[in-house]
Amino acid sequence: MPENSAALLWTLSAVCAALLGGTLVRIVALRGAATSILESRLSSLRTWWILFGSGTIAVMSGRIGTAMLLATAGALALREFVGLVGWSNVGRPTAILVFAFVPLYYIVAIAGQHELVRQLAPAAFFVALGGLRSWLGLIEGYIRTTAAVFWGLMLFVYGLSHAYFLLELPSTVDPPVGHCGHFLFLILLTETNDIMQALVGRRFGKHKITPRISPNKSLEGLLGGMLITTLLAVLTASTLTIWSVGRSPGQSLMISALAGLLISLLGFLGDINMSGIKRDVGVKDGSTLLPGHGGMIDRIDSLTFTAPVFYYFVRGVTG
Repeated sequence: MPENSAALLWTLSAVCAALLGGTLVRIVALRGAATSILESRLSSLRTWWILFGSGTIAVMSGRIGTAMLLATAGALALREFVGLVGWSNVGRPTAILVFAFVPLYYIVAIAGQHELVRQLAPAAFFVALGGLRSWLGLIEGYIRTTAAVFWGLMLFVYGLSHAYFLLELPSTVDPPVGHCGHFLFLILLTETNDIMQALVGRRFGKHKITPRISPNKSLEGLLGGMLITTLLAVLTASTLTIWSVGRSPGQSLMISALAGLLISLLGFLGDINMSGIKRDVGVKDGSTLLPGHGGMIDRIDSLTFTAPVFYYFVRGVTG
């Protein structure tokens, strides 16, 4: 059980209550819906509850539990990503190298060398992939495949891992919920932004913002998601962050609002980045792993952009 467990339990209970409320609203709204729509929406709700349960267990388990959750999500996303690139194009030796990186990366980070792994990982990915594939003479589609696999590692291992690095930030004071506060802030806002952009866009969206990559994205959805996410950031910052320590209410308000805007915008960019990749290979979802959501890459695509940027934002704000 992590420190400040009472505050953490209250926070997780509030998230659970919000999810329960959303579930009830969705069930009521689905009365009389077509069978196909009903099954899809209910599958999505079940998946959200499974994700919430997994996340809760991980957070309550501390750093190791959180690292295991992110490593599992990253490995599953990489598996889907390699499938998009093409297993035959990647080849077995490259695939073995790619998946070996995941546990090694997090083991080194958990062992207290998170700064080292954060600084050296991109160079290690770059040299190991290029060295192996050129050594084996895999010249057919060399540039496209090597670059694609490198991009996958940067997204689903390096980028995503910055959510874990939030737990390792040095600080003389923790948020009220404990050292997991900034991690929870990132996850809560990123996922809320995804949901709100989709709901607002579905209800009010008229002006397409990325018609070639993601036709369902609208300016109304983007702005609505930004507004709600920023409001949530302001409401939760006092519990999940330390930005109010030693600052005036106005300063902490500005920092919280800026964090919400940043996460919302970066979440949108992470989403359409993955949409561009899927458009390139001609698929809609990464897989059917998460019913109602698609694959793992469809669930964590926003985090691959929000996690690293928010990590450096927190470091800059907290000094």
